[in-house]
Amino acid sequence: MKKNLKRTLSLGLAAMMALGVTACGGSSTDSAATTAEAAATEAAKEEAKESAAPAAEASGDVKVIKLFHRFPDDPCNSFIESKIAEYEAAHPDIKFEVTSAQNQPYKEKIKVVVGSDECPDIFFSFCGEFSERFIREGLLLDLTPYLEADKEWKDSLMETQMTEYTTADGMVYGIPFRLDAKEFFYNVDMFNELGLEVPETWDQFIEVLDKIQAAGITPIAEGNQDKWPACHYIGALNEQLVADDVRAKDYNAKTGEFTDPGYVEALEKYQQLVSYMNMGVNGMTHDMARLGFTQGQNAILFAELVEITNLKQENPDLNWGMFKFPVIEGAKGNPDLVSGAPEGFAVSSKTKYPDECVEFLKWFLGSEVGAQQAEQVGWFNASKGVDEGLTDPSLISAYEVIANAKKMDIWFDNALYSTVCDEYLTQISDVTNGDISPADAMAKIQKVAKEAQSLVQ
Repeated sequence: MKKNLKRTLSLGLAAMMALGVTACGGSSTDSAATTAEAAATEAAKEEAKESAAPAAEASGDVKVIKLFHRFPDDPCNSFIESKIAEYEAAHPDIKFEVTSAQNQPYKEKIKVVVGSDECPDIFFSFCGEFSERFIREGLLLDLTPYLEADKEWKDSLMETQMTEYTTADGMVYGIPFRLDAKEFFYNVDMFNELGLEVPETWDQFIEVLDKIQAAGITPIAEGNQDKWPACHYIGALNEQLVADDVRAKDYNAKTGEFTDPGYVEALEKYQQLVSYMNMGVNGMTHDMARLGFTQGQNAILFAELVEITNLKQENPDLNWGMFKFPVIEGAKGNPDLVSGAPEGFAVSSKTKYPDECVEFLKWFLGSEVGAQQAEQVGWFNASKGVDEGLTDPSLISAYEVIANAKKMDIWFDNALYSTVCDEYLTQISDVTNGDISPADAMAKIQKVAKEAQSLVQ
């Protein structure tokens, strides 16, 4: 009863607050009235759900499922809450206890709780090494048998995205909640005024940056206070400057050496871009830098597709476009890769309710809810066809970037072993400040990579 009262009071407060403030990350079409109406609707759903559940509660057969995610801001948080309320109303024997945290605190907390008795049944988890460390400790439920038993479900999911949540030996350990990739966003009006064409090659990109700078405008908006934004440049540069098989070997903690000269060249090219960025890159968050772009202070922003809703909220009148990372001609890497990765939910191997958890994810991450998510939040899950009802050209373009990708290349900071990743991010930050040369930075990374080999053998 206390929980229900608390949620009802929270919903009422949310409705009142919606009249005075628009939440971070919302669509440009959101309004206070719409938000208040949504809160009232959610309250009604909550009341209906409670009235449907007394028999199950009285019998003591309620199954409590703990869910932990990293999306505490609206519109995503409200969307998750509304869908959970809807599911509970249809399944009176299921109750959810939901907690959330911002990205960085979430990353720290989940690493601790996954192996403890406080582990949530369902939790957000990045693909790649971030999750695979849990797999090595037997902490994630293998979803492969469930997918094999339900071919319709398996076939409904985009293969290019599911691959990222599949280990080398075929274990599926997560289902994508949102798909994402990295593109350069640019101010169309600014480009037109300066007579600039969208660059396709690295040399063209540098020419564009020079012309923007010559016009008295700081070309690139960037904030690297949290260290992950800058590493996405390095991930994209490594893709083009280092052969696929070499990167695969080096990103594997058991065999990583990072001695290929392409890694140094990647840092050198990144250092070249820093000279076109705003002042104080390491002292500014990425969100703060994005505001510089949306408010017209900068011409270009390297951003994730999931930030489209932020751009629209921060400046609905901004005329912007997107272009892919410029091709470095003659490089030995792979220019066809799309830098990015899906982000999804995993199930704890310790859960008392594995079947119930999977059934919920099958619905929550399915096409029907996915289409609603695309429309209301501007994010896509991995179910095929979630874009069919979209009318927003920018979201359609974003979906096409991912749907047409021949192969995704996982986020750089998710691909690396923890100690190697920490060292790499530190060195990128130091290169950003001009405190170390790219060659010396890579020497330090090589040393930590060698040490990592002994930790995972």
